[in-house]
Amino acid sequence: MKKLRLLFLMIAISSFSYGQKVVVDEGLESLGDGYNNAIRVFVPHTSEKALTKKWNEFLKKNHAKVKSGKSNTITGLYTVINGIGPDSMTVYSKITEFQNGFQLAAVFQRGNDYISSTRTPKESAMIQGLLKQWGTDISKEALLEKIEDAEDVLKGQNKDKRNLENSTKSLTESNESMKKQIADNEKRIEENAKKLTTLQTEIETQTILIDGIKAKQLDLQ
Repeated sequence: MKKLRLLFLMIAISSFSYGQKVVVDEGLESLGDGYNNAIRVFVPHTSEKALTKKWNEFLKKNHAKVKSGKSNTITGLYTVINGIGPDSMTVYSKITEFQNGFQLAAVFQRGNDYISSTRTPKESAMIQGLLKQWGTDISKEALLEKIEDAEDVLKGQNKDKRNLENSTKSLTESNESMKKQIADNEKRIEENAKKLTTLQTEIETQTILIDGIKAKQLDLQ
């Protein structure tokens, strides 16, 4: 099982581009009322489940009432982001698969306006900075989990290696002990064979002696 997990992990790691980084940009997305300016953050190495969980946590941390919709859309009502201002915003967002990771696109609506680098450059830059750090933390955490999984597999493999080495050592020692025992046994077999030959001669001699005594006994009758 550990070998199978390692194989899958190696395949997954081999598919990564080590040049991948968290990228934040802007673009039109179908979020909110029609197509609106969205701040998008690409997060590599993570999963959709993990990214969705982290995004919900981010919205709730910023006082939002979170509602999930169709097609992986998430709406944060009454969102107040520290540093952006006291006014609440509605955040329309969705998470989609992108390259070797996932992308979060979020539209930040404040009143009747949408935050963008052209209309509200200061607020847009702050949100982009927040999302860049947010995505970076998620990517680091995901890679750390993969490292921990790989280290667990490696630990198991090293344990298996030690067990095999100890088993091989024990078997080798056992073989050497058996070789010595076999040699000792063969020596004793040879000695026993010589003793058997001598004893057989003595038995035959003793038998002849007994037969001779019996014959003399018969002569006396």
